[in-house]
Amino acid sequence: MTSLTAGNRGKAGGLEVMQKAGWKIDENEKACYIDIDEDDDDDDGTKNGLDHVKRVYSNWCYLPDLILEEVFTYLSPKERYYASLVCRQWYRAFYLPTVWNNFVVDDRTLTRPKYNYYSGWQYCLDHMRTQNCLAKIGKHLRGIEFRPWHSFNNIYQFMTMLSWSMDKANEANPQADLIGMGRRIRALVYNFPCNMSQPNDPEGIKLFGTGGQLLKGLKELLLRLTDLHTLKLVDFVLERFEAKHLLDEVVCSCCTKMRVLNLVNVTTMHCPIMHVGMFLNLQVLTISPQNIDDDVLSLLADTKLRHLHLLQNCYTPNYLTISACGVKAWRNLKKTNPRLRVHLRLENMTDGEVVLQPEAPVHSITYWAPQARVRADLLVRMVDQYKNTLAVYGHELLPRFTSPKPFHNRIDGLIMLMCRQCYNLDTLIIREKISTATLLLIARTAKNLRNLHVRRFAVILRSDWPRHPEWSDEFYLWLKRNSRSYESMEREISQILGYKWQLLSDRDFKLLTVNVKSGM
Repeated sequence: MTSLTAGNRGKAGGLEVMQKAGWKIDENEKACYIDIDEDDDDDDGTKNGLDHVKRVYSNWCYLPDLILEEVFTYLSPKERYYASLVCRQWYRAFYLPTVWNNFVVDDRTLTRPKYNYYSGWQYCLDHMRTQNCLAKIGKHLRGIEFRPWHSFNNIYQFMTMLSWSMDKANEANPQADLIGMGRRIRALVYNFPCNMSQPNDPEGIKLFGTGGQLLKGLKELLLRLTDLHTLKLVDFVLERFEAKHLLDEVVCSCCTKMRVLNLVNVTTMHCPIMHVGMFLNLQVLTISPQNIDDDVLSLLADTKLRHLHLLQNCYTPNYLTISACGVKAWRNLKKTNPRLRVHLRLENMTDGEVVLQPEAPVHSITYWAPQARVRADLLVRMVDQYKNTLAVYGHELLPRFTSPKPFHNRIDGLIMLMCRQCYNLDTLIIREKISTATLLLIARTAKNLRNLHVRRFAVILRSDWPRHPEWSDEFYLWLKRNSRSYESMEREISQILGYKWQLLSDRDFKLLTVNVKSGM
């Protein structure tokens, strides 16, 4: 019996080992048998006990809520869900308010691959997953950002399902999961990819605007978002009759709640958007110059607008075809709203210029265009028109052109003219060739200058300024002596500005961002 029992135990142990072993499919989809060799039970127990004693548990679950919120904001909705399964603390962090400040919807959000006979495999919106997702997090959403690239149908279906869920939540006896759906949404951003050209297209840009059912679905959603504080609609490129009624629903529900409004390239032709003057408590307005005129300025005079950004990008018409607003309209606006500041900005990978607005209270003029040069005629007009208000001027990004080295062909004299005339100048960004002597003169001349950003690669060790009659011998010797090396120049400019100042490498200059509100 003993031998029989031992034999049975051996067979039982063998069966247990065989049950733990099995077949597995490898990466090449080939079947392979995996056998598991195990030690005796006593040895396993000892090893498990030792492992349990030596095991060190991490403290990631005890991170503060502020850090967990920040970490979760960098994750996609799918990654957030998987992270919430780690522990109870991370599950609770899944529902923290800051985590859902921005919900990004693109071509792959809540989709599944589906085969189409004509188009092959495509990602289509999974309605069941979308419904479950909205039921879980719909009441926590604070902002939505739409980033479509190709699949506009998925975006339209998501907007339709969100609108339907919000309607169901407002019924007399709503479902428990739908209560509070979308009530916390305060921001909506929609960047439309209007350029439908192919990479190898010789023409480069083919603009197609949104409209039809997609625009109708967006307007239906905007009608239900009654507490919007931020709305950004970029590159819609609509027809005139569509653009004039774009904000009808928003004005009805958010005329006193809207704070930030971005309307970039609503149309590519001249079409004033009158609705922007109906938001009484609007603080920041970003709009293209072809969508504003004298009548819009008269409406904005009665609002609490603080910052008016006139933005031109690569889809904006050429600056020569855009008419500036009248001088009388700008004067009336300054008289009624003296705290208003205007910011002119160009974002274009090709050459271009900003549309100057005469008599406007322009606070900043910035370029995000690698091929835009400093033009003498335009800069003289800027200084003449905005010398009492201009505080920020500069070109971002590295230039894609060569700057001349001779003194009379460089921008030294133009920059010095700006520093002498614009006494409120606070921030100056220089990327073209300039001499060390000019930088020393800029630091001494611009009394209110606080932020000076200059590319080191563009600075020339040279003192080629002709001597001015008002310069003393001591000042002229100081200028020539400190222009001979970068270290001497940086030391003198640091003493003038009151902090440690250095030239920027190309890598640092490329990462530079301008604070257009500086100097206020």
